[in-house]
Amino acid sequence: MSSAEPFDRPLAGLELSSRPAWLTVAPLFLTLATAAYAAWLAIAVVPTNVDVSWLLVVCDRLLAGERLNTDILETNPPFSIWLYMPFMLLEKLTGIGAELWLTLGVVCLGLASLFVSARILVRVDPIYRQPGVLWVLPAAVFMILCFLPDQFGQREQFALIGILPWLALQCARQRTPDFAAGSLAERILAGLGAAVVVMVKPPHFALALMLPSLCLAFQRRSPRPLFVTENLIGAAIAVGYVACIAIFDRAYFTDILPLLGDVYLPIRAPFIDNLANWPKVVLLLSAAIVIAMGGARHVHWDTRILLASALGLVVAFLLMGKGWPNHALPMVAITVLASGLQLLRFGDFHKAGIVRRAALIFGCALVLQTTVRAQYIVLAADNGPIERSVAAIRGTIEHPTIISIAAQMQAAHPLTRLVDGTFISRHPGAWVVSKAEKLVRTADDPEQKQRLETIRDRTIGEFAAEISARKPDIVLSGPEADPAWNALMPNDKRIAAVLSDYHVLHTEPAITVYVRSAAPQEAEGLRRKTAW
Repeated sequence: MSSAEPFDRPLAGLELSSRPAWLTVAPLFLTLATAAYAAWLAIAVVPTNVDVSWLLVVCDRLLAGERLNTDILETNPPFSIWLYMPFMLLEKLTGIGAELWLTLGVVCLGLASLFVSARILVRVDPIYRQPGVLWVLPAAVFMILCFLPDQFGQREQFALIGILPWLALQCARQRTPDFAAGSLAERILAGLGAAVVVMVKPPHFALALMLPSLCLAFQRRSPRPLFVTENLIGAAIAVGYVACIAIFDRAYFTDILPLLGDVYLPIRAPFIDNLANWPKVVLLLSAAIVIAMGGARHVHWDTRILLASALGLVVAFLLMGKGWPNHALPMVAITVLASGLQLLRFGDFHKAGIVRRAALIFGCALVLQTTVRAQYIVLAADNGPIERSVAAIRGTIEHPTIISIAAQMQAAHPLTRLVDGTFISRHPGAWVVSKAEKLVRTADDPEQKQRLETIRDRTIGEFAAEISARKPDIVLSGPEADPAWNALMPNDKRIAAVLSDYHVLHTEPAITVYVRSAAPQEAEGLRRKTAW
């Protein structure tokens, strides 16, 4: 094992003047082009991302003086909102949409994280100083920013960006006899990133940190890898965060967590279906790496550390049990980055055995197929329903107030942002009603069934009361194609009574837009009064 170089010494082998210009310019240009492609994709997809737009709506309402988990029901811990608050503050200060600030922020954070990670690695291993390594940069930027473009700006992408310096620091520490590596600034940044990983999806994503640390502790026969600076910083921040919630947001523990336990956590995709979903990509690619290198013993420790992190995220993915692509983003991206690091050490392809070559080709084909498919899904997506709904609302009323009684969050919050409206409901949508009804149908315990029916009926009543009291200009519903949902929600006597003042403005297979009959006239009267 080699020791790390002093931080005040120039990095040997990186003198750009000693290389042909194209070896430096071409990969750097491709890296910037990849970042620009990510920004372009994000500008196209972020405004229609349900999760991101909801969290921006929550930030907007909090800045207007509303209270989290009192005026707004948010199932995620408060850090999810804090993460997006800077972008909403920038919108308020500049008048430029938070979505654009989010795009710029994610791209810049991704590039900065990659720069810090690369700087840590090039100091401890000559292989990362080879001129050809610069070609790895655009591939790494692509995986961090573009791999799943429809998930751009999700909290899991922030977790992926945050964990990279931590992973790089563990790779550097593994090389030194005393397990020391990194400057103080790098260790602090890695600790902050580790805290972000834990706080975006507590406690599941902590496995991405725990498994590599445990592997290193076992390899060293010492607990020291568990108590390095960045781990202690991350743990201290996470503990302080939980304490803040317990002190200042007790409603999350008293109201939100019990609700999640009743109607959200019990609904899970079958384990086998989840295992054959995104984890299949991670496990197949991991196996391809091991075979391509001629066995587990020949897999470099840098790759082992990244694979351990990815496998920890596989466990987290299965524990969460939802199967959603945003949950899968970090584990797949980290596995692909691990394969890239190992590829640098593959050696002469022509001299490798047929099995090793076949495994390498299979791994590359798997990565290519997965990424191309992800790009195609986004580029070929039909945004017509939401665009037509936006046009219908804009052509009828300006700056509407909106409530959603849709079965899921669906298009309510993208629509709110796109029409410059105000979402005024305590609930993001009628997901509590939908999930409670699903559990009622399968409940065997009479007491549990009665509790779920009570939650379902009480929530429907809350929606009816909100619409009656607040008289939103727009009520969104859907999917109308589901007769069971129509009977449960829109045709419920309480909901039907308050919707009698509304008529259907526009309908799509998954979106129905109701407008309050008096709303256009009131808006026109207000416009004329303002003009006068």
